[in-house]
Amino acid sequence: MTDKDRATYDAANDADVDVSAEDREAWLRSRGVVIETPEDRRRAREEAERKERERAERAERGAPMRVLKYVKIPCDDSEPFEEMEVMVGVEEVGDALPALLKREFAGGGEVDAAKARAEAMRTLGEQGAGISTEALMRETEGGSTETFALVRPSDANGFCGVYLYLDEVGMLKGLPSNRRADRLAVECGFAGVNFYGDMFIGRVQTKPEPMRSVDFPLSDLDSSAKWMRMATMENVEYSKGLKELESAMARNGGMETIKMGGAPDASESMPTGQGDGYRWHQTEDEVEVSVDVPPGTTSKMVKVLFKSKQFIVKVNDEIVCDVSNLYANVRPDECTWTMGPDEVCVSLAKMNEDQIWRELSL
Repeated sequence: MTDKDRATYDAANDADVDVSAEDREAWLRSRGVVIETPEDRRRAREEAERKERERAERAERGAPMRVLKYVKIPCDDSEPFEEMEVMVGVEEVGDALPALLKREFAGGGEVDAAKARAEAMRTLGEQGAGISTEALMRETEGGSTETFALVRPSDANGFCGVYLYLDEVGMLKGLPSNRRADRLAVECGFAGVNFYGDMFIGRVQTKPEPMRSVDFPLSDLDSSAKWMRMATMENVEYSKGLKELESAMARNGGMETIKMGGAPDASESMPTGQGDGYRWHQTEDEVEVSVDVPPGTTSKMVKVLFKSKQFIVKVNDEIVCDVSNLYANVRPDECTWTMGPDEVCVSLAKMNEDQIWRELSL
């Protein structure tokens, strides 16, 4: 932990210090947590379009360019991984791939109206009911790139993050599952994540500044690659850091996830608790449960079953945790789990994202 991070934690633990919503948001953003509002998305699109125009202008002027390598992961298992190359400006800063890959995600199918409406309401609540399928189609007709952090930049990895790039509305288009991308996420410590359509993987370096895209060659998809071997532990440490911050904030008046479009309501603290072999806490949209498992347990030994009011954790087909009659319904298809040292970290996606759970089960 850096001196700056330690100061943040010390401040959070000092009862006389008021940690603002802006400080919480800044800390989360600095560690790769996406806290996004509709205005953020609009600005991101405009920025991507601006960079694309600048890239074309530099090429026309004959400005110095460099080759950037990244890898395509086709959704068709019969097609091999493919190392790709693209020309970017030598002085270009930021992540170049979201804008460059937009054209790859243009077309590919019609957006399912029912799924689109359900997703809009899940993300934006009742405001989402007013978003038409036509509006969504207009927003994404030129292609829309979403990123998924497999590894976030940190001191341990030389401040190099590894990201998946996917079609933001691939699921709504009904694109085929990308099972190899799913398995890659599992190898990095993310379970229960599903991707759709062709995808790409690249690397971003944040230090020394400025942030910029750097090469991710095909050889880096080998399971022996250093970044992949370190990924699970780095994600566990990242998760623990967030939990530590949340606990510290809770002792200082409550910690909630930053809401879409506004500051969190700190008038009510978020209950936490523990049970037989597990501990739980919550954010605005998720309930996180840390389940103890025997030392030496690996992800291959673990199975987690999610239902709307229940979850079960098994190790070698033996039940180690069975929590039924949850306080409120969850979304089984959006619940995930990751493997930590001697624990399974279960993330339950709340059906009602504004509901505060008083306890884990009734």
